Amino acid sequence: MLTTLAIIAAILALLAYMFVRYMSATHNTFKKMGIDNPPPNPIIGNFGNVFKYGIFEVQKVFYNQYIDKKVYGWYDSRRPTMIVKDLDMVKDIFVKNFNCFVDRHSLFEVDPPFSDNLLNLKGEHWKHVRNIVTPTFSSSRLKKMAHHIERNTKIMLENLQALQESGTEVEARDFLSAFTLDVIASTGFGLEINTLKNPNNPFATEAKKVINPNPLLFSLILLIPSLTKLFSRLGLSILPQKSLQYFVKVVEAAIEERKRDGLEGKVNDFLDLVMNAEKETGEPHKELTRSELYGQALIFIFAGYDTVSTVLSFTLFFIAMHPDCCKRVQEEIDEKCGQTSPNYDNVQSLAYLDMCINESIRLAPPAFLINRVCVKDTEVQGVKFPKDMVVAVPVYAIHTDPEIWPEPDKFDPKRFTPENKESRHPYAHLPFGQGPRNCIGMRLALLEIKIALATIFQKFTPTRCSKSVYPIQLSKMGVRANDGLWIKFAARK
Repeated sequence: MLTTLAIIAAILALLAYMFVRYMSATHNTFKKMGIDNPPPNPIIGNFGNVFKYGIFEVQKVFYNQYIDKKVYGWYDSRRPTMIVKDLDMVKDIFVKNFNCFVDRHSLFEVDPPFSDNLLNLKGEHWKHVRNIVTPTFSSSRLKKMAHHIERNTKIMLENLQALQESGTEVEARDFLSAFTLDVIASTGFGLEINTLKNPNNPFATEAKKVINPNPLLFSLILLIPSLTKLFSRLGLSILPQKSLQYFVKVVEAAIEERKRDGLEGKVNDFLDLVMNAEKETGEPHKELTRSELYGQALIFIFAGYDTVSTVLSFTLFFIAMHPDCCKRVQEEIDEKCGQTSPNYDNVQSLAYLDMCINESIRLAPPAFLINRVCVKDTEVQGVKFPKDMVVAVPVYAIHTDPEIWPEPDKFDPKRFTPENKESRHPYAHLPFGQGPRNCIGMRLALLEIKIALATIFQKFTPTRCSKSVYPIQLSKMGVRANDGLWIKFAARK
């Protein structure tokens, strides 16, 4: 009996030893390269610091620790990652040396049929799909999609009117997340789902499941990325397969309905415009496969929902907490829009509102860390990057660097006057990334944000309420306010 227990104990000890050796096998990478890095834990690398400080503060801690360095090393469990702080290097990586950093690092692979989305695609495949999808976000096509946004803002106003008349205190993130999902369904797939009035509609329910992956599997893959393939073979998926299949059916139904009713090219939503890429260009091979089409549909939801609702809600809250900013926003809207409802054309001239949006993104950036993968050995600004090295840019730390942004925690839209922007490094503010692989939906996102905010401020004045907590304390694990973004609305006289 004792012999058996001793053998089991020995086997377990050997397995534990092998596991630790495997997890720490790469932890001498930066020592060999002559690059400084925080001491890694043999199993989780530097990831424990994320749990200790949170995803925002951890950037600032090590950004300041290596203040005189252009780069420093970091280990996401066993994966080496070079953190690039120097803004000239960031520019070269995103633009000048883009061909060496063309790919993004994916935390996990999405199972088919949604695997061919732009965030996951690499190399020539990414270039092919990006070239097809890019015209979908041209000025002329955005103008065609704008009526979907404008229609949903009218529904939003009706809901706000009821909330204002009843004196209800509103958590901005919850309210604007519902609005954002309505806009995504409409601009993406021509659907009217009215989540504001019917929060449990199938589209909203399944979208929220996709946006919130299985936490246990997600954590395990963060710790041991190689588990992705094993989980896939075992039939375990980070993203719920039933929800993904729901969106397959949504896309299929929309395509078949338009073919049947002769509506192809007439709905003017994202799906419509992407489907017609080949017909409009007349070029061969300028169409998406069905898998690529599904992939872009998924990313339209996944990337658009959380990003837009975050910027919308934080901007609204910041302005509500600063009555002087609110007054100036409203005066600008009155001058530029008059009594006309905000639309594609008139929101283009709302310069001060744009400044407020940029300042909000600076303080609460949805893309708080941007990564690339080095696809071949190269050298940038005297620093060598080996092939397959993950490179990350600490956006939040850059956005709150007091050397770039005096009083970095203060909300001050004047930072984004033309004169102040000109005085800063062009890569000191990275709301949507930069270079050929920046956010493809940036212009649509900003259009939606501007129309929504202008519509709100044209009719209402958001103010503090009994639940408002300011300054904001960001959550440790997401772009969220720990105490919510609570406001109330007063009707404008």
